[in-house]
Amino acid sequence: MKSRRAFDKISPYYDILMQGIAYREWINYTMELFDLLGHKPHRILDLACGTGSASIELARRGFEVTALDRSPQMLEILKGKRRADKLKIIEGNMVSFRLDQPVDAVTCFFDSVNYLTEERDLEKCFHSVYDTLTQKGAFIFDMNTIYGLEKVWGTNTLIREYDDIYSVWKSVYDSTNHVSTLYLTLFIHNGSAYNRIDEVHQERAYPMNQIRQLLEEAGFSNVKMFGHMTKSPFLDISSRVMIIAEKVP
Repeated sequence: MKSRRAFDKISPYYDILMQGIAYREWINYTMELFDLLGHKPHRILDLACGTGSASIELARRGFEVTALDRSPQMLEILKGKRRADKLKIIEGNMVSFRLDQPVDAVTCFFDSVNYLTEERDLEKCFHSVYDTLTQKGAFIFDMNTIYGLEKVWGTNTLIREYDDIYSVWKSVYDSTNHVSTLYLTLFIHNGSAYNRIDEVHQERAYPMNQIRQLLEEAGFSNVKMFGHMTKSPFLDISSRVMIIAEKVP
């Protein structure tokens, strides 16, 4: 989840908010997609890595992992984690970046690409990924779909409690631009009182034919789109889609 100031304030609590995410299963699924491609990467860039839970899981599988995120606060959390010393950690913007050496695969998880709400930023991101890949490299990422933002997120308010954190998630969906705005408020228990944190996050969903076109214009081929956690084609009622694209000679 990204916006101009997203994650600056909530970074110390991000892993608590995401504790329901099955990181190991996400990476197991990613390994299945590599096998489907017949791809055996050695070096992987984990783009928009956040606090790096997926990056660490990839490193645990023996990959040489570079973890990149634009939030210094999130990266500080990552640096404090066990096994973080196995990663190369870089502060950078997923829209435009350059690495010292190419990688065999790029991953980008947890609808981070949806935070690119301007098409020109999406184009730049895809070109940056393509340029950093070796020949026969692979790009694997997930996105929330239009159906997911409109029907699953919708315009709703959810209340969640995590340990000493009381949270309010208010989402407002703009059907004209396919943009969901999340107003996130945390109340952190502090003795007899609560500290309040407010952040605003925005995600935009795109038609999948547009995503395919932008990937191909960036140079990618063999673009495949699956219903998330499956190897079956995504459906109109798929709320999340996993996309794989190859850089071939």
